[in-house]
Amino acid sequence: MSNNLLKNCTSQEQLEKIIKGQERKFRWRDDWPAMEAALQAAGSAAIAAHEHKHTPEQPQDLA
Repeated sequence: MSNNLLKNCTSQEQLEKIIKGQERKFRWRDDWPAMEAALQAAGSAAIAAHEHKHTPEQPQDLA
């Protein structure tokens, strides 16, 4: 499965759309459950990385 599908995934809704689109193409395959699990894991990691990148650093209290 190509990582290009998920590298810019930023929300759970977007991940669900990607998975549904891939399911339309690949649900007939015997290994679809494994592919779906891999998409879910990679998508969750991409979302977490996106959220971490865009979370502003909390200033330290110097007092």
